[in-house]
Amino acid sequence: MTRTPIVVTAALAVVLIASSAAAAAPAVTGIRGAGLAPERQAPRIPGRYIVVFEDAVADPGTLTDRLATALGFSPTQRYSHAIEGFAAPLSDGVVAALRADPKVAFVAPDRPATVIDAVPLVRGDSAPPGVRRIEAAGKTVVQETSAVPVAVIDTGVDLDHPDLTVRPGTNCMGSGPPDDDNGHGTHVAGTIAARNNGTGVTGVTPGTTVFAVKVLDAQGSGGWSSIICGLDWIVGTRTDSDPTNDVGVANMSLGSSGLPVTSCPGTDPLHLAICRSTGAGVVVVAAAGNEGVAFDDPLIPTVPAAYPEVLTVTAMSDSDGRPGAIGSRPGCLSGQQDDAAATFSNFATTADGMAHTIAAPGVCIRSTIPDGYGLSSGTSMAAPHVSGVTALCLDEGGVRGPCAGLTTSGVIDLVRTEAEQRSASGGLGFRGDPRDPIVGRYFGYLAWGRLPDVTQPSVVDVVPGPGASRVQTSTRVTVTFSEPMQTARTEAAFVLMRSTGASVRGTYSWSGGTMTFQPSAPLSASTRYRVSISARASDVAGNRLVSKFVRRFRTAATAGGASKRR
Repeated sequence: MTRTPIVVTAALAVVLIASSAAAAAPAVTGIRGAGLAPERQAPRIPGRYIVVFEDAVADPGTLTDRLATALGFSPTQRYSHAIEGFAAPLSDGVVAALRADPKVAFVAPDRPATVIDAVPLVRGDSAPPGVRRIEAAGKTVVQETSAVPVAVIDTGVDLDHPDLTVRPGTNCMGSGPPDDDNGHGTHVAGTIAARNNGTGVTGVTPGTTVFAVKVLDAQGSGGWSSIICGLDWIVGTRTDSDPTNDVGVANMSLGSSGLPVTSCPGTDPLHLAICRSTGAGVVVVAAAGNEGVAFDDPLIPTVPAAYPEVLTVTAMSDSDGRPGAIGSRPGCLSGQQDDAAATFSNFATTADGMAHTIAAPGVCIRSTIPDGYGLSSGTSMAAPHVSGVTALCLDEGGVRGPCAGLTTSGVIDLVRTEAEQRSASGGLGFRGDPRDPIVGRYFGYLAWGRLPDVTQPSVVDVVPGPGASRVQTSTRVTVTFSEPMQTARTEAAFVLMRSTGASVRGTYSWSGGTMTFQPSAPLSASTRYRVSISARASDVAGNRLVSKFVRRFRTAATAGGASKRR
């Protein structure tokens, strides 16, 4: 498959503007922290309800009108695809009357929800570290556009942003286009699909069409009724007369405290709408939440993250776009480390939750915001990485991918399996993944962006340092590479040699991208040594070292610590 370069304009002056989900803190979520039980209760929106009709109802719109006239209420949402029914403010008497109606399956309270806060790279554009970390881009190449549209169920999307290919979907918060009056949805959209156009940033699948589905207001707040409205529109795209709007992936970087999860169909209207959406062929990707608690808590789960039909995304931290934990601490959010699970991220604790969990970068993510670009952190920022990966698995550059033709559960299984296999090869691991776990917290494997690794590794650091003298004869030699290496080939390319030309024997050990050589016997005193690593050393993808590496040092004298020339 062809790859297009990242494009560069002659002069690039991009100012990083903090979005409403400020860089100093994770993106907001509607679920409170892991404190007292009352803070984890599933809240209700007083007086507002979601009414779901029986499947046998042939014309939900007509029935809604008849009930509204007879009982004296005004529907705020009407549903005919994801579920059949409506949402409305209702009195207790009307609720009782509706529950007694044989055409009504159930009446459920409305609940609040909020935001949870390779084509050649065109000269002048840049692939953010998170996109590079999941291997959806390199320094000079990015992935192609996917033919599968992605819906951003959020605060809307900036419909005029020059770095996005965005189409209006629906506005469930009122009249008018689904424009973004918060910034959260636009940031999400950019991570999925910002264009490779010579300015700003690129997304995981640059230029892919995103549909703006506005279900949250300017404060990032909404209800289950508005979210169901968005899902209803998405399911409708799968059966309408327009083949260009068939949404294949839906990103839900939002959340709420929910009720204990049961199988579909139940009496949870949001879960039912999710099930109908996945049944229609839409892969739903959901953020895990930012409270540092179990999203799959059996009593008060985080939804939609806890629903088994969705692909749930936890957040990890990356600062340099490379594995190996050699990057600096992320600059925009304190308390985080390179290549480690984000401290704020929710996680899974049950087998059911673990079965649909995956990880992605979610700290200090640079993406599009209305009228510019900005940084933000949260599982809200991790989820769109996986939405982009899922779209690429379905189609890349107009070519059907390995996920094409699978059920939505099959797509989720394959995306997770590829992440696990890539991690096993040494390229995607992080502290907190199943190969380096944190007890009691399951974050999943890091999603894989499916871009072949063509970047040559380099030597980042060697100890003893350059020109070091008076080095202890008991010293070990440590070599840190820019990425995980093939251990056998790299060890074979390493030589520690005395000035006489004799090689030093020893043993090797590895920690991530760092190799340690332990001489079998103490080094000779007052002796010059040369460390050399030939270009035969290779990373896990088979790319050879950029160039041969050589470093020299001298050991200390036997007495007095002074070095002698030799």
